[in-house]
Amino acid sequence: MPLTRWLLALTLCSSPLALAQNAAAAKKEAAAKKNEAADHYKKGVALFKEGDFGSALAEFRAAYQAVPGFEVLYNIGLTERRLFKYGQAVKTLNRYLEEGGKKVPADRRESVETELSQIRALTSKVTVKVEGAPAKVFVDGEEVGTTPLAEPVLLGPGKHTIRASRDGEPDGEETFELASGSTKEVSLVLKPKAAAGPVEITIETDPRDAVLMLDGKLAGVSPTKVELTPGSHELIAEMDGFQSTRTDVMVEAGKPRTVKLKLVAGGATSGGGGGSGRFPVVGVVLFGVGVVSAGLAVLFAVQSGNASKQVSEFYRIGGPWDSMRTGVEAGGLRDQTLAGVFIGVSAAAIAGGVIATIVSVAGVGSDPDAHFFLMPSANGAVASWSTRF
Repeated sequence: MPLTRWLLALTLCSSPLALAQNAAAAKKEAAAKKNEAADHYKKGVALFKEGDFGSALAEFRAAYQAVPGFEVLYNIGLTERRLFKYGQAVKTLNRYLEEGGKKVPADRRESVETELSQIRALTSKVTVKVEGAPAKVFVDGEEVGTTPLAEPVLLGPGKHTIRASRDGEPDGEETFELASGSTKEVSLVLKPKAAAGPVEITIETDPRDAVLMLDGKLAGVSPTKVELTPGSHELIAEMDGFQSTRTDVMVEAGKPRTVKLKLVAGGATSGGGGGSGRFPVVGVVLFGVGVVSAGLAVLFAVQSGNASKQVSEFYRIGGPWDSMRTGVEAGGLRDQTLAGVFIGVSAAAIAGGVIATIVSVAGVGSDPDAHFFLMPSANGAVASWSTRF
């Protein structure tokens, strides 16, 4: 029990000391804030006299933030008016009168009310509406609040820009000019940003049923719809009896469009005349492959014949059928098979080379490519052979 009483007494003795220390610290901090506010205030007054109203406003606001005294609101309001921030000036001066109350001298109150009357005579009331969720509103680059705004924005005569901003959506903006004492309503609509995914593109040709190639790949027969990513894409339309038509399709995110192509009659393609022959490169290559294959076929056929003769000789002589004789027989059968394969390759390559040479000399196309298409269309099906050498 004596120990408990001693601890209680020690606590009671130390509490006033702690309170005193806290009070001293708080007083010291308050004095520092007061000195900081006074320093900013003096700088603001000097800058205001020099006509640097932007810097003066920053200093007055810093003084008010350090020590929120209603007296500084008067300086802030007057500086805002000099900067033509009429709406802010009206709010600040009204706050000065409300927070100051009876502490505001009668002559100062009369002066402020006169100032407010002059501002209202110069300003216009602009009502800002933004559809949808709340959005931040900026007037001439400075934020004035979040929609719905409680009251119209007061603006002076001249050109102004009102902008609304909302996360995930593009900004809405309107620029206009005002005359003194007018009223205006600004309505802004913010639309969600379009996704950067595929965009539907409709491709039409005149005449219909043209074979379409997009970025080097078969896209179908016109008319058709395709999904393309934003950017540039190469579109080629081909049809028997018409010139090949090429164009670049520019796709913008979120903007479907229709691409229409007019095909020009005539078998010529861009870059080559319809009847002008070209050197049959593909035909010569295929023909060469066929000749080489024929040579290999002859080689393996000869080897197969030699093996066959050796096997026949083994049978005539007689004796045991050893591993050497088995190897000769197996090699002959292998060479016979390879001879057959190369005969087939040779025949196909030579035939292809002859066809390619005829087509190339006849001047069918000018680009190294060939396609056969069998595609459904509105009238049934379309078969098309497009050859380029």
